[in-house]
Amino acid sequence: MEAIEFFVLNGLTYWCVNGKTRQLMVNDRDAVLYLYEKIASTFPHAMERLEELYKDSRHNRWFFEFRVVDRFIRCNFGEADFMHPDVEKDIFTLEEVKCPLRNICEHEGVICKPETVMGIKGEERKVAILYAKGYLPKEIAAELGKSELTCKTQLHRICKKLKLPHPRWIIRLFNGYSL
Repeated sequence: MEAIEFFVLNGLTYWCVNGKTRQLMVNDRDAVLYLYEKIASTFPHAMERLEELYKDSRHNRWFFEFRVVDRFIRCNFGEADFMHPDVEKDIFTLEEVKCPLRNICEHEGVICKPETVMGIKGEERKVAILYAKGYLPKEIAAELGKSELTCKTQLHRICKKLKLPHPRWIIRLFNGYSL
């Protein structure tokens, strides 16, 4: 999927790809399906809640999937920043969206600012978190009582598991998901 920037304007969701901006519509099937599947695999709790919210639309599969994706976009990508794409190389960079229900919405922490399932746990997760905070492998090693080589190996293993092109993407991924 190409780099995408989303934003909401006058109650409508727009997307910008390769400098071309247009409204996201129900019949944008490739984009909607890609986003739907990515949300389901990366944010299963958010997907569960979204599917429950829009279950009355299930009889029209296209509309149902569009509503789920549109709501996720509104809650997590609604600001037009153009500094970092919202979706790039299968990584979602979530944004702090201005919302009048911030801090009182029952869906906060589930749909907006959702938890993710990353597939990395334990020591690898500790290494990734420190790396995302700006620690160098040498500093991570000192902090966790490991060798620098072990930390570098774990960073490369994390990249392989998450299909990231370079360890620098760990920083973007973890900061984008607010982990």
